[in-house]
Amino acid sequence: MADYDRVVSLSREKFEQSGPSVAELRDDTKSTKSDDVDIARMERILDLREGILAGDEYYLQKIVCECGRRLTMYDFVFTGLVDAGHSKSLIVHTFVGNKLVVNEARPIRCSACARVCPRPWYRMPQSYGCRPPA
Repeated sequence: MADYDRVVSLSREKFEQSGPSVAELRDDTKSTKSDDVDIARMERILDLREGILAGDEYYLQKIVCECGRRLTMYDFVFTGLVDAGHSKSLIVHTFVGNKLVVNEARPIRCSACARVCPRPWYRMPQSYGCRPPA
């Protein structure tokens, strides 16, 4: 199981260079930004107090599953718990910790129908991101 203590932080400069641009994040034809309902669902699945994740931005590349669900960062969290076997603690630390982390993107599972979808990019400008290999 992955351990946040072993995660190496990038410099702010390298972190910023690794992800989609602000324009790409804000373009709703390219990305889905988690709304308050989505963030509240993430807090519940991670057993967090209401509002802990509020105030930060969570983006996922715009992907619509075959079942019709537009994937969100909730699906990312769901995938981390179900498929990657990450602990809730690791995910929470990644979201709110002080390290700047970039990983290779992995397939993501739709929380509605359990289909595995392509490797999207995802980004939390404050701390974490992934982008598919070029």
